[in-house]
Amino acid sequence: MVDSESRFETPRLVLRKLLEGDAEALFPYWSDVRVTRYMKIDTLRTVDEARSLIRTIVQEMAEGKASRYVIKLKDTGHIIGTCGFETFQTEHHSAKISYELGKPYWGKGYASEALRCILADGFRTRRLHRVEAYIEPDNDRSIHALHKLGFMQEGRLRGALYKSNRYVDQLVFSLLREEME
Repeated sequence: MVDSESRFETPRLVLRKLLEGDAEALFPYWSDVRVTRYMKIDTLRTVDEARSLIRTIVQEMAEGKASRYVIKLKDTGHIIGTCGFETFQTEHHSAKISYELGKPYWGKGYASEALRCILADGFRTRRLHRVEAYIEPDNDRSIHALHKLGFMQEGRLRGALYKSNRYVDQLVFSLLREEME
């Protein structure tokens, strides 16, 4: 499953570390309101905004604060989205996971497949005990993907995220190491 810390393979996917050069491939997804609706970013308008976002993420990765992988189809090499740990709380052996796929790739099990891979690595290599995900209540596809992976819903954070001039609730999901093994 794992070639190295920066590359993973699943039956249908290849995951590798996010690079600034991925901006052009990711921009069509990050500029699609259907995709960004559930992301913590506003819909992007230019490839330069995508580059800037990636630079920020790459800097967080260099500082050990996050990890982010592009998700590529193994058979075509086409980038279909990203996934990773957006925060690590090393003192608590926990992390927060996030992910997004381009609209054409929804409902095909790609998110679950990619997440299963990085979760296994997080629990094994990074010695995580707990992984969290924060999901908007009407994001049924993500909720389904998390349930498929064994995540349990713990609660609801009311008005927890300010996005697009409004406050939105977040559902809190978690998975413990022993629940995945």
